[in-house]
Amino acid sequence: MTSQRIDFDRWAGTYDRTRGISLSVLRPILVALGPSAGRALLDIGGGTGNFAASFMDAGFRATLCDVSVEMAARAGAKGIGAMAASAEHLPFRDRSFDCAVSINVARHIADRLATYREALRVLRAGPFVVKVSTEETQRGDWVVEYFPTLLERQPRYQPEAEIVDELRGAGFAAVEVRRFVYEDSADGSFQALKRFPDHLLDDEAARNTAVLQRLPEAGLERMRRDRESGALSAVIARYAGAARTYGDGSIFIASV
Repeated sequence: MTSQRIDFDRWAGTYDRTRGISLSVLRPILVALGPSAGRALLDIGGGTGNFAASFMDAGFRATLCDVSVEMAARAGAKGIGAMAASAEHLPFRDRSFDCAVSINVARHIADRLATYREALRVLRAGPFVVKVSTEETQRGDWVVEYFPTLLERQPRYQPEAEIVDELRGAGFAAVEVRRFVYEDSADGSFQALKRFPDHLLDDEAARNTAVLQRLPEAGLERMRRDRESGALSAVIARYAGAARTYGDGSIFIASV
């Protein structure tokens, strides 16, 4: 079974209903980026601009690009400089930005090497910060107990080492990896919601993630029954060790 495509233009209309900014993600990314001081930042695949707006609030001069015309339009309506563009072919001159980010995008890109080379091309200083769920992250995903075909329906989860090799292969001088854990569910992502099962079982929240849009309702119904019986706690406990070890995602800090 191959990964099912998501219509991001259509999703743009409902995305912001449940998708916000998690400080669990924003804080470590800001630390990785370093001082803002008016630095020019490019948000590659920035969707409706929630993170870009937060970077602007932090003092960066943020620009956003996204392959989805509708996503980019939503970002532009928030006062963010945004355009529709492919991550593999960025419409910017060499060395146009001080730093760049890519948040929850890498698994949806067909040609990551081209994307990483483009990111390097448009940077004059760096870093390039990539946040993504990895093969290691997936080891703590207890939700697979309810959706046995989850991995078959998703873009492949890469091992951390493979992502590091790709970034180095694209020409970045060094890559540091930092894992993080969600302490809130504010961004409404699948990895955040798995830490808060009651939120995950809210129909709108669950369906407003790329992961669960690809999955059948039957798994959620079974999950609800197990919550009522108490069996859900035991399922989550079986994955707790991996979740502690590998966290809920990895942040890659690529130096120019």
